[in-house]
Amino acid sequence: MLREIQDKTFNLCLTDPPYGIGRDGGRVSTGSHGGRKPYEFRGWDSSIPSAAYFDEMFRVSINQIVWGANYFTRHLPAKTCWLFWDKGQRICNSDGELAFTSFDTALRVVEYNRVELLKDGAVHPTQKPVALFQWCLLNYSKLGDFIIDPFCGSGTTAIACHRTGRRFLCIDKDEEYIKIAQQRYADLIAQQDLFGENQDSALKTAEGRGTACNSASMQVALDI
Repeated sequence: MLREIQDKTFNLCLTDPPYGIGRDGGRVSTGSHGGRKPYEFRGWDSSIPSAAYFDEMFRVSINQIVWGANYFTRHLPAKTCWLFWDKGQRICNSDGELAFTSFDTALRVVEYNRVELLKDGAVHPTQKPVALFQWCLLNYSKLGDFIIDPFCGSGTTAIACHRTGRRFLCIDKDEEYIKIAQQRYADLIAQQDLFGENQDSALKTAEGRGTACNSASMQVALDI
């Protein structure tokens, strides 16, 4: 699908590709700091994307934020503005995660506790908090920008774009996760219809407005 898109169509590529470390699937685990629920093995994390994927992502977007970029350094240029997500917990798992950005500004640390995923309802083994992606959009894009996520998984980028007034195109090769992403997005719209327009406090603080983008301008694409 990326090959069919014109150069620099998107203002930003915000994505979280497979790391190639076998995080899909796995049994349930428990521990003093919580546990991990089981996920069906679907084979999506057996290898990292090829150099061709990164070439296409850079071609179709003006700027990029790529999570898990420490696994892809051979495909990425040297830049100063890396992001570090501090998970707010010092436990047996990693204290945080890294993202490459194409911006020539300072490295930034953003802290969102892992419990944000419980609030979101984790449905993917490497799901990122919506609040984290909203922070990325509010700090590295503008209202009305067009965002692409070629590895959208459970659709976090779509939800974050809607809440911050960005247009988006989300792509994933796994049909089941596309269905999950579509359902999460539909649930968001239904909740707004039920309770009225959702005015996100972070958006109001950062941009002085909380109006969500019209759902008619949203698009979720399926690549199978």
